[in-house]
Amino acid sequence: MRWKASQFWKNASPNELLSFFLTIDKGEDLKSLAEHMLADIEFCDLVFEYLWLLRSEDATKKFLNDESITPELLMRFIYFGYGKQFLAEKFDSNSYFLQIRELFNSAQSLRILSLGEEMDRDPTLKIHLLSNLDPQTWEAYFDLLEEKNMTMQTLLGIFSNLRENEIRKILLNSHTLYYYLRMMMVSGKQEITIADDKEKENRKRLENILDSIHVWETFCLDLKDKYDLKHESNLTPKERDSHRLSQVLKELTKIPSIDRSDVLIYLRGNGVVLDAWEETTVKSALSNYDRVGKYF
Repeated sequence: MRWKASQFWKNASPNELLSFFLTIDKGEDLKSLAEHMLADIEFCDLVFEYLWLLRSEDATKKFLNDESITPELLMRFIYFGYGKQFLAEKFDSNSYFLQIRELFNSAQSLRILSLGEEMDRDPTLKIHLLSNLDPQTWEAYFDLLEEKNMTMQTLLGIFSNLRENEIRKILLNSHTLYYYLRMMMVSGKQEITIADDKEKENRKRLENILDSIHVWETFCLDLKDKYDLKHESNLTPKERDSHRLSQVLKELTKIPSIDRSDVLIYLRGNGVVLDAWEETTVKSALSNYDRVGKYF
């Protein structure tokens, strides 16, 4: 196989590598490749070098989400990229993990989360992977917690080492994670016994963050009641009701500029900002508002 010839990896062009990831057979070939990567760290890092360069390609995402690629290999890839980004100026781990989580689907995220000890060492990565889980894999994750005799209190405890602005940013960028956390906090089934003042303080802090986002959840529900968003999504931008975006702009100008981008992501994730065109339009209008005091 070509992957066993080290010269192929050292000399292949990006297009050749992309072609390789598109055409590699599943099953034994990919399993054998993964085993060789685990056995030969130098070879593994060489593969990761190309995967990192091609990380935006669908073929790379397909490769990384194959079951033959073990959670241990995926963790190594994550921190391989972390090292690459760390060398860049103004490195921000939150922004990196926001980027990296897009590479993994829900099932693969759950497999990485199963590495309990490694996950405990990096709560930021853990939270971002949790934000990838769909309803089905959330249930599987709860089962995993029970198998390890862990409680919901343990799950909520991962937020204790993060700053409030970090938690808020993560939750605004993942409305699904926000929704599940809010359900956990208010559900009698997930009642949490407070053991000490520190845990009580941490829970109160998380409740305050969730409440601040709940304001935007309510805003989204209000817009969904007022406008037929399914119908509007099928219209051209000029045909849509401009009053909806006007309401979005009005609310966004009430909050600090630094928070607007993340709230806008939340609004788009909830479907009240319909597409990239609307998102770009809102950003441009807010920029004009900050500079000259009017949207357009």
